[in-house]
Amino acid sequence: MMSALYLTVLDSLIFVSFAATFQSATSASLTHLGGGFLGAAALNACTHAVLPVVFKRLYYNDTGREDLNKRYNRFHEMINALVQMIFFVYFEVVIFRSNSWLWWSDTKTAWTSDPVPSNLRMFYGVNLGTWLTAAVTCRFYEERNKDWLLMYTHHAASIILVAGSYAIGQERFGIMVLFLHHVSDIVLNCCQATHYLGWDAESFPFGIPVAEVLFVCNICCWAYTRLYIFPFTIVRSVTFEIAGIEGEKYARMLSVFLYLLQGMHIWWFSEMIRVVVKILTPGVSAKEAASVYLTEREEEAAKKKKAKEDKKKM
Repeated sequence: MMSALYLTVLDSLIFVSFAATFQSATSASLTHLGGGFLGAAALNACTHAVLPVVFKRLYYNDTGREDLNKRYNRFHEMINALVQMIFFVYFEVVIFRSNSWLWWSDTKTAWTSDPVPSNLRMFYGVNLGTWLTAAVTCRFYEERNKDWLLMYTHHAASIILVAGSYAIGQERFGIMVLFLHHVSDIVLNCCQATHYLGWDAESFPFGIPVAEVLFVCNICCWAYTRLYIFPFTIVRSVTFEIAGIEGEKYARMLSVFLYLLQGMHIWWFSEMIRVVVKILTPGVSAKEAASVYLTEREEEAAKKKKAKEDKKKM
């Protein structure tokens, strides 16, 4: 009951934020939004056609067919996300370089009512389209595993922040938030993709610990971008530097979702540390430790699915 109510609230917030963006959007920005939807669909179709062959050639593990299919599906998701993140980071770097990274060196300059560059508005429209696609996929198609609700909350908060900052003309600061997430997501997606390929010290040729090295890189990148730069640059700026800006009231309302994201960052980092603790536990292999969190999610989803099937038979 509470879960259904919570999802209703999240769905309502997504709708309201999207409606607010629609009211302030031009026909060009709506075209960019549609481009985000179509781009995500086209990427999924292209990778679905190519990845099965790639996966079979690169896969290093000895598992059953059912486990192989699960690993491929998750690998497909990671590659889709990885390609998107690389594209986004490239575009963000181009925008930051156009003003010599001024918004990062002096965050106050990002809070301005000057006209927003057209390329930044376009980028925002495409981003919103892909986030909405991710939210719909998460809401209606993905299995509801251990952290499904947390992930859906993250999608909802991201959509509200992107749509809200677009509606009040604060895309300059918004792209800084997106950049930190996209950079760390690239490392995260690479780490998870190698895990599903079985590229760990136990399975990969010559015992090369590809997945383990990327996992360490992921922890370092996550800690630096989401636990250091995000709170001490982004959250600090939105807390202390927006007094007197145009749309201050709405900016303060949106800041609540930044605090929410920070809480999620801490939670997911604690899950990574949990894996590290498992790795350091005597008698537990790196592969087993890395699978702890992912396997628990899959097993929980399988139990729920079986429970529903048994209920229908009754």
